[in-house]
Amino acid sequence: MRISIIDLGTNTFNLLVAEILADKQINILHRSKYPVKLGEGGINQNYITDEAQKRAHLAFVEMKQIITSHETAKTFGFATSAIRTAKNGMEFVKQIHQDFDIDIEVISGNREAELIYYGTREAVGLDNEVVAILDIGGGSNEIIIANSEEIFWKKSYPIGMTRLLEQFRPSDPIKQDELYEIEAFLKDKLSDLIEALKIYSVKTLIGSSGSFSTLRQVILAEERTDVKSDQTRYNIKLEDFNSLHKRFLESTLEERMQMEGMDSARVHLMVIASIFINFLVKESELSILFQSAYALKEGALIDYIKALGESEKSIS
Repeated sequence: MRISIIDLGTNTFNLLVAEILADKQINILHRSKYPVKLGEGGINQNYITDEAQKRAHLAFVEMKQIITSHETAKTFGFATSAIRTAKNGMEFVKQIHQDFDIDIEVISGNREAELIYYGTREAVGLDNEVVAILDIGGGSNEIIIANSEEIFWKKSYPIGMTRLLEQFRPSDPIKQDELYEIEAFLKDKLSDLIEALKIYSVKTLIGSSGSFSTLRQVILAEERTDVKSDQTRYNIKLEDFNSLHKRFLESTLEERMQMEGMDSARVHLMVIASIFINFLVKESELSILFQSAYALKEGALIDYIKALGESEKSIS
């Protein structure tokens, strides 16, 4: 059976098409992403602008063609922060269904965190160590403290990178006083997270978002290092992150665009994302960073397969 999963993120839409084999193994047939920037221009007013809706519509035209060409049996769409907080979010979801016959589920921050956990656990191969999983989104950030067996603590913070960028509108390059202002804001909003990281003695941070993927791409491009495309985890050395963080703070948008490995769809968010990661490292005992190639959409796929298995057991 073939299924499609669409993650409607605040910054990027992601499409995954997979075949579920008889033994419940997964064969990935297609991956693509679309820089829709759904939250741009209206996220802090809880509104999806007309321009953002037009970009989303164009993305769905292409995704629908891909889904149809793969003859998928089911398509699942998951809407996250930008849509769940928008006054016209449900209207947008209904329009997508009307135009493309695709159902979109608007999920809570807690449900989003759970799906991210399932995907990351699969990619990284968690063990008994208690780790922190971070998905840096445009509208929200999901943090999960867990090991391979259970989630101990999780929370969704409505302070994604697009929200922060539009709230603070930092200079290019960012000024020192602007950096301090953002860090003070994070210290206020994330005090319970910092406490939780210390309570659970977390040393390892695993990033499952596009920002962490961009860090990986830039580091590998500059090192001229080849990593197998099917490698689902990557260790980001702390010294490499610190060096790159310093460069991001000192760079202009144009300079970041010229960095090898930089994702053009994320270039405007990388300074804020780097500040966010660096803040967590500074304020806690985190010393090990990993990037997970899997996130929400892979987690949704794994969750669906699990539900299939439970359904078959109940029938038998």
